[in-house]
Amino acid sequence: MPNDWLAKRVISYAHEGGALEGPASTMFAMSQAVAAGAVGLELDVHRSADGVLVVMHDESVDRTSSAEGRVANLTWDELAQLDNAYWFVPESGEVTSVGLAWDRYLYRGRAPKERAFGVVRFVEVLEAFPEAIINVDIKEALPNADPYEQQVIDEVRAMGATDRVMVASFRDSSLFAVRKYDADIATSAGPGEVSEFYFALVNSMESAIAMAKAAPYVAFQIPRYYGEIELPTEHFIDAAHQAGKAVHVWTVNDPKEMELLLDRGVDGIISDRPSVLARVLRADGRGYRPGAIHTPERPVPRTLP
Repeated sequence: MPNDWLAKRVISYAHEGGALEGPASTMFAMSQAVAAGAVGLELDVHRSADGVLVVMHDESVDRTSSAEGRVANLTWDELAQLDNAYWFVPESGEVTSVGLAWDRYLYRGRAPKERAFGVVRFVEVLEAFPEAIINVDIKEALPNADPYEQQVIDEVRAMGATDRVMVASFRDSSLFAVRKYDADIATSAGPGEVSEFYFALVNSMESAIAMAKAAPYVAFQIPRYYGEIELPTEHFIDAAHQAGKAVHVWTVNDPKEMELLLDRGVDGIISDRPSVLARVLRADGRGYRPGAIHTPERPVPRTLP
């Protein structure tokens, strides 16, 4: 069966919504990223204590918000009151910055009144960006949290978003659960599956291709390096393509690295700097454009007095 994700290339993904250009995992950052030209949003999803799926990279709210605690231990009402732009400083080169002068935090204090700077529900993102490709990373699983793989798929289906969502996870078990629940949902290869393909490729390109062809995943989503091992080599990408699998690389913020990966034939790049990636893809002429993407109205950054 043809892999539709090979036709979606080259996808420009905003990592955490574009975590170096806006407060991570906020609607403000996502809106900026889409306005700059990103066609994909890379998100991490957790479930609240009362069963609401929310977008947050870490298992806790400590790193980005005005509070502390695990997402799984907080209710949606509690999460909705948080300032998720609390530690973000524009143009600092950091996802979060601690200990700077108060006036550097331009977005601090605007949530919860301005929802664009607060914690956002997964379903809100699906609704707000009806044309965007969504890469959703399931971050928690047993024994740390009750499983919520099925709930992710149910919300994707309810929003009619199955053709533009790919599920990823650092836990193979979560991906196996997704595939068992709904074999039609696109998933990336899990860490174990990437490892199997890589070591098979070391020994024999033919055996690696045969193994990947038989696998249910549609893409390899991999870092540029795993330790000292460079993963997205031309050999890796060529073998993946012969197996009918796409290759998406994270997290790439340097324009020269982006250009190198494009020359090697990658199908997607995940970046904290979506505006930079969009410029590189426009210059290169190989960026994927699924059509006009709706961009929700976004707040205007306040200026310093």
